[in-house]
Amino acid sequence: MVVVGLTGNIGSGKSTVAKAFVALGIPVFNSDDEAKKAYAIPSIQNEVIEILGSPKGSAEDPWEGSQKGLKEGPSEGDYLDFSKDSWKSKIASIIFSNVEKRLRLEKLIHNFVQNEFISWKAKQNAKYIIREAALADSFQPENCDWLIEVNANRETRLQRVILRSRLTEEEFNKRDSLQKTNGAFPSERKFQIENNENRNILSEILEIHRKLIS
Repeated sequence: MVVVGLTGNIGSGKSTVAKAFVALGIPVFNSDDEAKKAYAIPSIQNEVIEILGSPKGSAEDPWEGSQKGLKEGPSEGDYLDFSKDSWKSKIASIIFSNVEKRLRLEKLIHNFVQNEFISWKAKQNAKYIIREAALADSFQPENCDWLIEVNANRETRLQRVILRSRLTEEEFNKRDSLQKTNGAFPSERKFQIENNENRNILSEILEIHRKLIS
């Protein structure tokens, strides 16, 4: 079965592109959605807490230390509670300023998502399937036959993200800086979709679809 990667920087509109392929009857695996499910699993929650550290630490790393076996967020007395939406911003505040912890966390979640994808793929019956993921480096020639990169200029992406997620420009810049294009993937097996404002991309999607089913 042909595996097609779908990626793009934050605000590029890759989810919109994914929906178009779903409308064409193509199965789409959303890695971001699967990653969110991982954080609801107690064993993974414990590993996340271990990676990020514990409370009442040094000034250099406020996540060091522990108290009653519970792990705490970057602010003293502010525990990482997975039952509240605030855990997302607390994790972000750490991983966007600590490369080692970010990479360890990415590896943990990537392994979970990869196993979910393998199980999902075994249940599909289509000419090709699409795996959507924000990190372009998730896709390599050995695990992906084709790659679709969705692009948009920075201002367009920024405005989309502000409207959709209420992030600040600073938060946008931090996330955007981590999402690079995949320069290692063979160009002859890569599609590019420019998804700027007021641009009709349906014809490009249909052309890619025709090529993939031929």
